Amino acid sequence: MRREDRQNNRETLEMELQLLPPSLLLAFLFLLAIKFLLKSRRSDSKLRQVLSPEPPLPPGPWRLPLVGHLHHLVGKPTHRLLRDLAAVHGPVMLLKVGQVDVVVVSSTAAAEAVVKTHDVNCGNRPEVAVARIVGYGCTDIAFSSYGPYWRQMKKVCIVEMLSARRVKSFAAVRERNILDLTRNMSTGSPVNVSEKFMTLSSNIITESSVGKIYDGFLPVVRELMETLTGFSIVDSFPSWKFLDVITGTTSRFWQIRRRLDKIMNEIIKHHQTEKKSNQSEEDLIDVLLRIKEQGDLEIPITLDNVKACIVDMFVGGTDTTATTLEWAMSELMRNPEVMNKAQIEVRESLKGKARVEDGDVEKLSYLKMVIKETLRLHAPIPLLLPRMAKQSCEVMGFKIPEESRVLINAWAMGRDPEYWEDAESFWPERFAGIETDYKGTYLEYVPFGSGRRLCPGYQFAMATMELALAQMLLCFDWELPGGMRPEELNMEEMSGSTASRKSALWLTATARFPPPA
Repeated sequence: MRREDRQNNRETLEMELQLLPPSLLLAFLFLLAIKFLLKSRRSDSKLRQVLSPEPPLPPGPWRLPLVGHLHHLVGKPTHRLLRDLAAVHGPVMLLKVGQVDVVVVSSTAAAEAVVKTHDVNCGNRPEVAVARIVGYGCTDIAFSSYGPYWRQMKKVCIVEMLSARRVKSFAAVRERNILDLTRNMSTGSPVNVSEKFMTLSSNIITESSVGKIYDGFLPVVRELMETLTGFSIVDSFPSWKFLDVITGTTSRFWQIRRRLDKIMNEIIKHHQTEKKSNQSEEDLIDVLLRIKEQGDLEIPITLDNVKACIVDMFVGGTDTTATTLEWAMSELMRNPEVMNKAQIEVRESLKGKARVEDGDVEKLSYLKMVIKETLRLHAPIPLLLPRMAKQSCEVMGFKIPEESRVLINAWAMGRDPEYWEDAESFWPERFAGIETDYKGTYLEYVPFGSGRRLCPGYQFAMATMELALAQMLLCFDWELPGGMRPEELNMEEMSGSTASRKSALWLTATARFPPPA
């Protein structure tokens, strides 16, 4: 093309552009800019970032092919390992646990974003093998998906099953079982206190839930709880079906389910044929059967749903209550001055009495602080039950991937030096005069969770723990066996869904007066 022709074309284009309306001119220039940016992949990437900026994924440690970050989760208890990793990588981490994205939250600010800002989006539970099988298709309250059924059952649980009035109605069950424990505690030789507390917790939950102890029921529940050891290989590699064949995980769950079914069917039949008189208090299975038969629920419930809710009571309440009591006694033995102060309060408040009743506990403010401090240092479930992000969202500037699991490290938050003075020390007085409750209102302290997924049974658990500990401090003087000094008491934890003591707590109890009749 001749130079004169090129010049004429340029002048023609300039004239045509001048005649265009401003809006069309801007659109034309914008398209030219896009064409320029799309010339290379780098330009394309820059354009996407400009047009739809996306926060980065959370950081995390180095990972291996296939197994991801699993090699970082061996050795110490998982909640301790995750706190150590958070100290390096920050309060929001992304781990690849096998084939599953797991976001670990270890600070109050990050937890607030999950349980308040994104509570609905992060309100679901992942479908895990144990809940699918032993939870009767994830229809228990703990692992059912967030939605109409879960909201209905949560309301039933709060209003009918575990309300303050209902918990109070089980006072006689608690007092009777705690007195039985008192009579069996003073033997003149060391007693396995961990085992005694587990039996106490199991018996109270059994009587409150199904009315009496049925043959074979507690052993199968115990076996179920022993399978809940934290991360499951089968759930971490959902597409590797051969792992299930090798480990026998779901086969074992089905065996437990069949045994539970047989016993639960017997329990239900007994309650249906021998209904309690109007003068008797309902146990929890009576409540569920009554609600089922009334047919007033928006989503009718089945007998399998009833079974799932009862299993929840045992799995959610037995270990956690017993573990908290054994840690409370462990900390009191490690801190004799705290033990002395707590005993003085109980004994002066209940002077002349040999047994503690439900109404007495309200006067024991220091004992309540002891239990609060125990729950701070030893969260019953150190890693709160996993949530699942329904859609991707943003937490502290990081993208939480869609369908990733979200773990809140309640144990780490309870020991965060940013919120707790001398965070590793057992100091009940820190709770004097401050507003800290068990409802997850203050997110540095979430022993029972927070938000929509707050544990509905926390009042039931607290009633047992406070009464049992008060009775132990009223009736007995305690010693470590074999002349052991307080600082020599082993305080290591097991790794699992509940962080119980690695070794059982053995103590010698000396009765102050004959056991109450």
